[in-house]
Amino acid sequence: MARVTIKDIAKHAGVSFKTVSRVINKNPSVGEDLREKVEVSMTALGYRPNRAASLLRGGKSYTIGLILGPLTGYIEPGSDRSIPTYITDIITGLLQSCGRAGYHLLIEPITNDQIEAGAEAIDALLEDMTLDGLVLVPPLCDRLWLVDHLINKGMPCVRINPGKGHERTISIGFDNEAAGAEVASYVLRHNHRKVGYISGPPNHGSHHLRWQGFSRTLCEESDVELRDLGGNFTFDSGWAAAEQFLNESSDWRPTAIFAANDEMGAGVIAYAKSIGLDVPGDISVIGFGDLAVASQCFPRLTTVRQPTIEISRDAATELINAVAMRDMAEGKVVNHPYRFVERASFAAI
Repeated sequence: MARVTIKDIAKHAGVSFKTVSRVINKNPSVGEDLREKVEVSMTALGYRPNRAASLLRGGKSYTIGLILGPLTGYIEPGSDRSIPTYITDIITGLLQSCGRAGYHLLIEPITNDQIEAGAEAIDALLEDMTLDGLVLVPPLCDRLWLVDHLINKGMPCVRINPGKGHERTISIGFDNEAAGAEVASYVLRHNHRKVGYISGPPNHGSHHLRWQGFSRTLCEESDVELRDLGGNFTFDSGWAAAEQFLNESSDWRPTAIFAANDEMGAGVIAYAKSIGLDVPGDISVIGFGDLAVASQCFPRLTTVRQPTIEISRDAATELINAVAMRDMAEGKVVNHPYRFVERASFAAI
């Protein structure tokens, strides 16, 4: 079967071949009605762009990259650990936008995120792969040396949920500080005054904003006792922190625990039940993210839904549009709405 050409599409759509070319290359000057007309013809004729020819002409690769930080324990041969649900949600959203725009998604981890080794890894990747732009997620999106390195190389990038440096790039996320404050208000309304907090990794900037909103609002009440323990966003770290908070030898036991993500929240619930505590009768638990595990644990976890798939869809669309317009709109910040999700793991005292 002969390959469908731009001229075939132009004839089918009743437009000039220059108009078809502009649509294929995502030129923003094409009106929406005309663009849709051409795209309908492209679909009807089964058109697939010739990526190799585009590259030879100095055009776009129609590929964006998702760069992940070190995934030690996840990608080694023989590992039985799954990629965190948060990352799979990001990939889902990016793929949805890439598919609609005729783009491919390349996913690559870097094994070392320290400045010198990390810069070498990024440079090697960009030498091996032709990419139109990059998406950075926590914790890499808060490595400002990396952001500046990409900017200096002329590589367009969009960051998902960064905690700092918003003026450098397009940033897509939600208001972590406001969400943390809303969790604190919920805890106070339910009369809890001894509260435990399980943090995320120290290199996740968005988690620090979450903590700032939570701790500031909670401590506005003089009778509140707040203690925090470190976690790393895994079920096991939630279990370990709960063990410190809740075991019989502990000299201080909270009535409520806020875990900075749902996987740790599920770990808290599991540990509490393992020692015979009732959730929420003896200990109330709140997570964050509304990941799949929040609905799979028992009792189901009260949490804050961060719209990760929607945020990621938006990030890919912003990046693809910015590449087409050759305008990275540095400093643009898009915050999606979050939503408090009340389930069975939290109760008043």
